[in-house]
Amino acid sequence: MMIFRIPSKTRLRSNIFSEFTIAVIDQMKCSYTICSNCNSSSFSSIASGRDYIYHGTEDVFTYVQCDDCQHFYLNPRPAIDQLSLMYPENYGTFSNRFQGRTNILARVKVLVNRKRLKSVLAQLPVGGRILDVGCGNGELLIALREIRPDLELFGLDWHFPLATRQALESREIHLLESALETADLPPVPFDLIIMLQLIEHLWEPEKSVRQLVAALGAGGRLLIETPNTDGWDRKMFSSGAWGGYYFPRHLNLYNFERLGSLLRKAGMVVETQRSLPAPLIWVYSFQAAIQARFGWKSTVTKLVGVKNLPLIALFAFIDSASIIVGLTTSNQQMVAKKVF
Repeated sequence: MMIFRIPSKTRLRSNIFSEFTIAVIDQMKCSYTICSNCNSSSFSSIASGRDYIYHGTEDVFTYVQCDDCQHFYLNPRPAIDQLSLMYPENYGTFSNRFQGRTNILARVKVLVNRKRLKSVLAQLPVGGRILDVGCGNGELLIALREIRPDLELFGLDWHFPLATRQALESREIHLLESALETADLPPVPFDLIIMLQLIEHLWEPEKSVRQLVAALGAGGRLLIETPNTDGWDRKMFSSGAWGGYYFPRHLNLYNFERLGSLLRKAGMVVETQRSLPAPLIWVYSFQAAIQARFGWKSTVTKLVGVKNLPLIALFAFIDSASIIVGLTTSNQQMVAKKVF
């Protein structure tokens, strides 16, 4: 076992969900890193927790905040060759958890994504090209094929199970199997690149965003959805259980200001920023808090999960009401345009 002790210059802020003050790495190969936003090596530890969702490892991980720019990042973080532990076979977008027309949650998810993309899709030319980065099981691409059959569609993810590949390619959706950091993107200008809940998984977010901006045509748009560290509910679970940490898969986390700054550095003009409901983050937060107290095999733990549709509906209502009264939720959408 390797134990990485937090340097003395850091501190762990505490609340009722805080359990750990060291990061214990037993199964997963990890290393310390610097802030991807400003390259500072000075940080304060703010949260520790385990993989409360998939239990691909029982290691303990630590989230830190940069002392210079306040960026949130996992430190130490897994090496990129640890993908199979970070994303085990039962990971949501690899399994049938969110798939199929008879799956109510899958249908709701597709309908919600269609609505969120509606205004951007309306601006695409006939025959426009879309790249969905981190497309998972491809449900969104299939929905786009149905509503805009004229579009040329591409999906990128680090792994496609055979059934997923066959389903997408049969609909003339082009697949790129690679981590974004090492992807060889096709030499065609895209009109829209979508990253839904993906940027937080990247080891090199700025380099990756610049890579995507280079792949956009003039006037092309980049649409990003990602957790928001300014979400009002994060304070309830901030030292370990907040679902946005999503240990150990979320490597970098943003608020409106830091995400906007990242896109502007890459040469984009931010068009819109808005809060979105985050019912799954609520569910993951309660899952983590309950598991930290009762264990992940307890009966009460099984009551809180993504299959509990009434609970998800309740959290979606809470966040929708929060947005109406001007509160920031734990989910955000940003649309930026390439102007040259």
